Amino acid sequence: MKKIAAFLALALASLALVACGGDDDDGPTTTTDTGAANGAATNGGGGGGQGGGSTLAIEADPSGGLAFTSDNLEAEAGQVTVEFENPQPVGHDADIEDSSGKVLIDTEIVTESSDTATGNLKPGKYVFFCSVPGHREGGMEGTLTVK
Repeated sequence: MKKIAAFLALALASLALVACGGDDDDGPTTTTDTGAANGAATNGGGGGGQGGGSTLAIEADPSGGLAFTSDNLEAEAGQVTVEFENPQPVGHDADIEDSSGKVLIDTEIVTESSDTATGNLKPGKYVFFCSVPGHREGGMEGTLTVK
C-alpha cells in the first residue's frame, strides 16, 4: 500500500511539473515517473490509428545483467507511453526505433530510478533497446509488435 501511495504522489508531482513547463521541440516527450511492472502493456482507448495506444512497462534486469526483464512486447497502435524502470546502479534507458533505425521514443538514462516517454507508433515491428554504448550489443534489446 505504501508503494502505491508513493507512486501516486510522484505521478501527481510529475504531472504538476509537466503542466507548468512548455515543450517547444517536436521530438518525443519525456517526463520522470516511477513504478512500472515487468514488461506489461495496458491498452488505452479504442483500436488502431491515432486514437488507440498503450502503456509499456519496461524494466532493466534487477540482477544487474545487460538485459531487460522481457524481450518481446506488444502494444496497440497510437500513442504509446514507455514506463522504464531501472533498479540497477548502472545507467540504462529504453529507446524504440523503427525498421530504418530512426528512434521514435527515447527515455532518459537513469540509475536506480525510472523515466517515462511517449510517442505515436503505427502497426508494425519495432526494436526497443538500451542506447548506452555497448549495452545493446551486450543483449539489451527486444522486439515490440504494434497492432
